[in-house]
Amino acid sequence: MAKPGGVFCVEGLWHDNLTDRGSVLPTLELLERLGVLRFIHRDTATPQELRYFLDRWLSRKYAAYEVGFFALHGSPSEVHLSDSYSVSLTEVASWMSGRCLGKRLYFGSCSALRASESALREFLEETQASMVCGFTKKIDWIESAAFETVILNRLVNGGKVNSVELLARSARWSALAQHLGFRVVYRHNDLRRLPAARSPEEFDALL
Repeated sequence: MAKPGGVFCVEGLWHDNLTDRGSVLPTLELLERLGVLRFIHRDTATPQELRYFLDRWLSRKYAAYEVGFFALHGSPSEVHLSDSYSVSLTEVASWMSGRCLGKRLYFGSCSALRASESALREFLEETQASMVCGFTKKIDWIESAAFETVILNRLVNGGKVNSVELLARSARWSALAQHLGFRVVYRHNDLRRLPAARSPEEFDALL
């Protein structure tokens, strides 16, 4: 039996209160126990730590971990590693320059993908990732965690690069995706958008 696909997750310090136990780790552990995916999870609180772990992930040794999951606080076009450190998407792209061919990137971060289409396409061209997805609004932890389980499954096992967008526009998930401001951008122009005229029920048939 083939091994399930791999997710590499870097998680920031959600609160500077060190007793806080909020984490995406239980979601990853649940999906691993269900046989959906394998994962590597690392905590990161400074830009130096983030760059170090990205360098490790993008080495040949971890090539099977094709999904990059950034579990960080965010604001438009940037991510927050802690209350003290933030990094722009442009800087993150420069650290991964040309090394993400075939990778799928997911930013589980409030508002991080509230950026211009051209800026996100530049991010993809710099990194060479096939797609990036995430949120354009401030998100609720519980709501996003529910959505995250199906998004991670689709990113790892969906096959087609646009399968995440198909799911987000399906009858079952479109309302929550819109509520969270979920967005998908592709590197190749021919995958820029799915047809707008189809109903959510029609997208169900394409999944």
